[in-house]
Amino acid sequence: MNKAHFYLVRLPIISIVVFFFCFIIAAIIYPGSQKEIIKYQSEVYSFTHNFLSELGSLKTNTDETNPKIIKVDNTLSMILFNGSLILIGATLILFYVEFKKVFTLIEDSYKSRIYAKITLPVGLLAGFFFAGIGFVPHDLHFATHVFFANSAFLILFFLCILHSITIYYSNFISNNYVIGYISFCIMLLIYLYIIFFGPQIGPGKIFNEKELILQVVSQKFIVLTFMAAILHQVYGFNKIIVSAKKTPTI
Repeated sequence: MNKAHFYLVRLPIISIVVFFFCFIIAAIIYPGSQKEIIKYQSEVYSFTHNFLSELGSLKTNTDETNPKIIKVDNTLSMILFNGSLILIGATLILFYVEFKKVFTLIEDSYKSRIYAKITLPVGLLAGFFFAGIGFVPHDLHFATHVFFANSAFLILFFLCILHSITIYYSNFISNNYVIGYISFCIMLLIYLYIIFFGPQIGPGKIFNEKELILQVVSQKFIVLTFMAAILHQVYGFNKIIVSAKKTPTI
């Protein structure tokens, strides 16, 4: 149970703290950007005009075709942000490996154990895609980066559904945690609609400032709510693991 506590409770908390710390530092040292199509220019990172992926780019302004726009080196910010994103991906993988095991350890219901097994490969895939976003900066290969990013959130939706069903059938975890994750699923579904059917932002695309802000802000919102949803689940797992440790038969 000590191993379960580390991968289901301590590691997610550590990873989220590291992610936010790296994000803040990367944003502070980000050299700024320019978006000629909307006549936007800033010497700092913008929470409304810069995607998270721009923190992980090798250089700034790489989407711009105007040769007069300077592309500034962004190596330090890239290492910090992409490194923390790879950590999140690895944490998801380790979390769902242990997620499958813990329902057996606590001798939970048959259905809960079955759905935990089904959830595992989806969790591994989600972790792989999130890590892939960090491994492939958007200015290294834009199409691959977008594939990883869109796939990560799409797989995450199905992962959340399976995760919620597993908790629903659990004899030990309150259904309050199902409500929390389902609420996140609804917000994630809205975000998926925005990224797949909303305004398309990228090299060679035509967009206005409002469309850019919609995509940028919605991305940050879904990442923030995802972290909150994970922490909510972590709290629930902490309760059952602590309880299991006190039970001599487990």
